[in-house]
Amino acid sequence: MKIENNHDPLFTVFKRENITKKQQFLIRFIAIATSILFSIILCSIIVKKDPFTVLGIIFQGVFIDPWRFLENSALLLAFGVAIIAPFKMRYWNMGAMGSVMVSALASYVLINIFKNWVDNEGGSNALLLIMMFAASIIAGIIWSIIPAIFKALFNTNETLFTLMMNYIASALTLYVNYIMAKEQKLNPGIVSFYAGFFPTIIAPQFVPIVVIIIITVLMTIYMNKTKHGYEISVLGDSPKTAQYVGMKNKKIIIRTLVLSGLICGILGFLYISCKDHMASDSTGGSYGFTGVLVGWLSNFNTITMAIVSMFLTFITIGTEKVCSVSNVGNSYISSIVVGIIFFSILISEFFIRYRLVVKNKKNVDTGGVR
Repeated sequence: MKIENNHDPLFTVFKRENITKKQQFLIRFIAIATSILFSIILCSIIVKKDPFTVLGIIFQGVFIDPWRFLENSALLLAFGVAIIAPFKMRYWNMGAMGSVMVSALASYVLINIFKNWVDNEGGSNALLLIMMFAASIIAGIIWSIIPAIFKALFNTNETLFTLMMNYIASALTLYVNYIMAKEQKLNPGIVSFYAGFFPTIIAPQFVPIVVIIIITVLMTIYMNKTKHGYEISVLGDSPKTAQYVGMKNKKIIIRTLVLSGLICGILGFLYISCKDHMASDSTGGSYGFTGVLVGWLSNFNTITMAIVSMFLTFITIGTEKVCSVSNVGNSYISSIVVGIIFFSILISEFFIRYRLVVKNKKNVDTGGVR
């Protein structure tokens, strides 16, 4: 006997059990290629140029200043690397942006305090840089372990806690800038053209790029080849198992966030000494959140993260150049394009992990389930 089943969902989701790496690559490639093609067509419609011209301008925007491309790619990668360990531990740290901002602020305050000593009294810029480096690391670690301590002791929600810490960091940066500007009767901004600057080697962007590459390599080794990295993975997979085999979960959480804060501290120091030479509520831009997406979608594989970071930077800089050449009043097109690409990657990851089965319109046999 057959009956008409009117309560079955139109789509049923099943988890894929066996999918080859070739199939995974093909799904990702199709998704990204489609999103890029759609983005180029969208840009051509907005700026009223043919797609081939738009594509040419995108490449022109990147290769006209390769150092900027490499630096931005490295900075985006660094934000992703900073949250690798916490996320592997299933600690959803959204506070990298706040930690970097506070770290940059610590260096910026020291420049304000000692700039006259360095600029006019023959003080050592190298010593100032060492103090800035130490202060940035301390600030980054403190800002990162505050939520970690509350998580370890009181099991607070780390996502909300770290997000709120970002807002506090932003407000604190604005307030300190206001106080320093008021005392000096100046507008907030670059306070010195010598004190606190890292010496230029080849190009101003060279040192940050090299430092971030070294951090990425060391983090890869730490996560894959050390006991601490293994403990992080075990704790992320099963906290009860980690506790059963004798691991001290609270200690691991705090230690891991100290490491994350250390990386953020170095990044904040680089922003002040090699890049911006000033701290503001926009230090780091949107890299804090974009870095989370880069890490998550790369499955926290550092090589994949580096490729994704370069690809997104290529698209961002290229579309900004399209806006500039076409006299478009803002650069929101780049944000739209990046959003489209992220959305396509999310869709591809869904179809890699799951498959959709469309409801069979025929009658369903009561003897079993299809």
